[in-house]
This record gives sequence, structure tokens and C-alpha cells, in this order.
Amino acid sequence: MGRKASGFLACILCVITLGLAGCAGMGGGAGDIDRVNNALVSDDVGFVRGAIQSGTLTPDHRVSTAGYPDGAPLMAIAARAASLEVMRFLISAGADVNARTPVGETPLMLAAFFFDEQAIGRAFERHEAAVRLLVSSGAELDNLPYHYTPLAYAAYQGNDRIVRFLIERGANVNADAANGGTYVNTPLMMAAIQGHERIARVLLRAGADADIRVYGGHTASELAAKYNHSGLSQLLMCAQRQYGAGASGPQCRQLLGYDPAERQGGGVERVSR
Repeated sequence: MGRKASGFLACILCVITLGLAGCAGMGGGAGDIDRVNNALVSDDVGFVRGAIQSGTLTPDHRVSTAGYPDGAPLMAIAARAASLEVMRFLISAGADVNARTPVGETPLMLAAFFFDEQAIGRAFERHEAAVRLLVSSGAELDNLPYHYTPLAYAAYQGNDRIVRFLIERGANVNADAANGGTYVNTPLMMAAIQGHERIARVLLRAGADADIRVYGGHTASELAAKYNHSGLSQLLMCAQRQYGAGASGPQCRQLLGYDPAERQGGGVERVSR
């Protein structure tokens, strides 16, 4: 996935388990530890407010939790769970909305990736609200060099509305790729791995570069083929300069819905607030 990549596997593991662990910097026993984690996950803003006002916690306290045994910021854990009332309180208390986990994930990345497994038909609703809250409160749309971005996480998850929202707000569709290369998968590559054709089309029309290659690795088209998404692989190959502008141009224009030789992002439809 590229050198110095942020904790994508940690994020995946957190989907599988949300078991609770210790609380960094707290002197209480296991019951206190679990209580803090439970409050963050269950959106118990009363408990969090009381703990901060009493000085037991600070707005930027780091808590050991599933996936982050060395501690993650309260804001990151609340964003992962889309605990909106806790997030609003932390923001009002001055918490850093860009406080990173030990592997470089931001609260916005976690909100863009996770969803409510029990919410049939509305699984992304609260997390979309969390994304909007963070962005409106000054969260950075991108990330440090050699790290995944919120847009990459949303593209991997196939969250169309969050992908569009982040693009509208100015997220870089090619992350920190430069001169045709990248150390970490771009948002387009993440969509390709999962076979999210609709997301790939949104990214392409917004200017995503299908020619980018992971150093020593694959292009988005090759990743789609590797994970058996043959139709998407062909689509992405058409979007590449060396193929789309060649002999297969007419077929690619039909497949893409635009002339790949022009290499122009067609913009993205706005997402209603």
C-alpha cells in the first residue's frame, strides 16, 4: 500500500471489533477506563462534559481504545462513532479537530470511513453529519504526506455523498501524488480496489488522474483487475492517457461519457445540505 502509509489496517480492524481498553493518563481502574470509552461511543455528552469540567479529562485527552492501544484523541474516537453531541461539546471546549491517532488518522478520516452497521438504509447518515460538523469546524480536508486522506477513506467505503461533499469543499482528488507517482493509494485507487464504479466516475470527472502509479506497484486500473473488477478496470484504462487517446478512443468515449483525450474534470454534482 506504500511506505509510511497511515493506519488503514487499524481502521479495518476497528470495523471488526470495538472492544474497549485502557485510558492513557488516567489513574482509575478498569471500570473508569471502560466508562470513558462507553461514553464516547454511546454519545453520553453529560459524562464527557462532567469529566472535562472536573479536570479528570481534557478536551484533547488521549484514550487507549480498540485499534489504538497507545491512545487516540477523544475527538477521533467520538468521530469514529459519529457521537455528534460529544463532538459538538469537544469542539466548544476547544478540542483540536485535526488531532491525529498514532498512525496519522484524523477525526475526519474516521468519520468518513465508518458507518452504522445496524442502521438499515441510513447507515451513513450520522457519519455524514459528523463529516459536515468537522469540516465546518475547520478540519483539514487532506493529510500529511505519505498518508491516506479522508477522501481516500470515503472512496474505499463507497460513500458517494461524503465523496462528493469532500470534493465540493476542495479535497485533493489525487492526494499528494506528484509527477505520476504516489507512495500511498489515491482515492481513485481505493475505489478501484473495492470495485466502486460510481465513485470512480465521480472522481474522474472531478479530475482524478488514472495514470498515477504507486511507486513499485499498480495503477488504479491494475488494482481493479487484481481484485477482479474487470469492467471497472477497462473503464479506468480508458481514462489513462496512453490508452484512452489511442485506437480505442471511440469506445472509451462511449464508456466514460466524455473524451479521455481532453483530460478535463467535468466537476461534481452538488450534494444537498
